Amino acid sequence: MNGPSEGESGLPALVARARELRAARNHPPAEYPVLLDAALAELDHAIEALRQAEDPPGPPRTPGAKAAPFRAMFDHLPWPVVLTDGQTVVRRLNRAAAVLTGLPPGYAAGRPLAALLRPADRAALRAHTAAVAGGEGGRSLPVRLPGLPDGPLYATLTGIAAPGERGQDVLVVLAPGPFASGRPADRAEPSAVVRQAELTALLDRTARALLDREPSAAALGTVSGLLRDGLADWALLDLGPVDEPVRSAVHGPPAPEDAGLEKAFLRQDPRACPVAVEVMASGAAAVEQLTEDLDRLGADEDGAPLMARADVTALVSLPLTAPDGTTVLGALTLLRAGPPFSLLEAGAAEIAAGHMAVVARRGGVGGPGAR
Repeated sequence: MNGPSEGESGLPALVARARELRAARNHPPAEYPVLLDAALAELDHAIEALRQAEDPPGPPRTPGAKAAPFRAMFDHLPWPVVLTDGQTVVRRLNRAAAVLTGLPPGYAAGRPLAALLRPADRAALRAHTAAVAGGEGGRSLPVRLPGLPDGPLYATLTGIAAPGERGQDVLVVLAPGPFASGRPADRAEPSAVVRQAELTALLDRTARALLDREPSAAALGTVSGLLRDGLADWALLDLGPVDEPVRSAVHGPPAPEDAGLEKAFLRQDPRACPVAVEVMASGAAAVEQLTEDLDRLGADEDGAPLMARADVTALVSLPLTAPDGTTVLGALTLLRAGPPFSLLEAGAAEIAAGHMAVVARRGGVGGPGAR
């Protein structure tokens, strides 16, 4: 994981944030002003950290009677508000923030808020949050949630000594910009019953597509496209043994912002895609929610992380395991720039991957010696 983890501070956290800033250099020049501000904030933070290097941290505060009223007021604020530590790790988020981000409060707690943003904005939020937690004053910056394409939000950061919390925390208020309307009612998350019905229909479509075609790599590619339409923003299909796989199909958004990204995925050798290699070698699925590891998909020909180029915040990678339970014929990787995959969605993808593996085996697609 490239981002600093909860409890990590000092030099390791600074090094991790600096690495994110370096990776963000590959983004369009229009984003440079925000990244420059973040780099300057990191410099100020490093100078202050060096000044205070010999000062021992103060003792943690013990929870008091003021904690309960604070939590009740926090939860009922009408604006999306998140309480984080200096590394953006979520202490709590209120109901409005849960609706905006699509994250249940219990799931979000203990996870980095920065991981929910587009990769280009993560380093900036981390840098400014660390500065605010270090007592360098509040500030505001634009951030973008991948699931909200209408425009940027504005994150206003304020240092706060919240009752019952340890040390100086940061209160993050998320407000829509002039052209952002938040998460409209028509994009609200469907109920579990509705989503289950949608996934059942999706599995019916994928099964029909497999039955209507001769077993082949092309048929498997068609099904991976259907899964992209119903579950993800990108679908990558790799076929063959782990020591010689082939990138068989890539399906992305109809009109991606990065016009060359689909070609970059197609040209990639699957052996340079760490998550696909791990899944094919182990035969075990990988479900990574709010992932921050920019190396999980490898890099393009210029060395830019594909995770950052595709704005990936969550992924599911599944082995195509033959009916014998041991032979792996390839891997299906679904990428999402938005809220995490639910258990229902990951389960549906696993069922579809199992069906694809049966067809791959019957058609002699993938596996040792298959071409």
